[in-house]
Amino acid sequence: SALSTTSTFTCVVTSGEYTDSDASTNTMTLTKLTFNVEEKSKEVEENTSAVLSCVITGITEAVTTTWTDSSDADLAGNSDYSIDQGNYGSNSQTTTLTVTNGVSSDTTFSCKVTSTEWSKTDEATAVALNVYDVTLDSKTVSSDSDQTITCAMTGLSLTATVEWKNPDGSTITSGSDDYTITDEAASGGVQNSILTIGTSRLSALSTTSTFTCVVTSGEYTDSDASTNTMTLTK
Repeated sequence: SALSTTSTFTCVVTSGEYTDSDASTNTMTLTKLTFNVEEKSKEVEENTSAVLSCVITGITEAVTTTWTDSSDADLAGNSDYSIDQGNYGSNSQTTTLTVTNGVSSDTTFSCKVTSTEWSKTDEATAVALNVYDVTLDSKTVSSDSDQTITCAMTGLSLTATVEWKNPDGSTITSGSDDYTITDEAASGGVQNSILTIGTSRLSALSTTSTFTCVVTSGEYTDSDASTNTMTLTK
């Protein structure tokens, strides 16, 4: 316990046959492992599939894992979930839980790890699956005045990143092509991103055009983005 994470030890060998021979010197590095479980929580749109994970490090052999829901019920064999124990390699193992149909409210799951070498049995780590809702309504407008489209988000923990896309799938840049994007910070779980379309751009659009709002969590930034579309009829 007093050693550093990595320590070098040396073995010096001197001949017993010819004692005035030069000694040989060989070294080795001893790496001290520390058991750790890192949870990978997610924040996605309501009722959207999500993959949660736990990364177990500091091990020299495979561990056994189970996943439970907020009531501590074992999820093995439950058709709403898919569990992957993960493969051991390079002193680590990653286990995943796929929540096939997502959830409708913030939910906490647990990954439980059993490790013989570390004398741990069902040691639980909480993993969050938080959700938000997105409203993006289609609308009919006139082309003789600027028009706005609002991507309204609720249930957010932190300010999300929002990307708007043109009917052709390209990313919209605020201040370009007569578009203006106004992004509000999340407050009380509510956040709005407003796309303003100027008259010159409106006149160039087809009679019906599809715009897309892509939302990525600001709390767990490696979460899958949500994609919502609306139809603008001119």
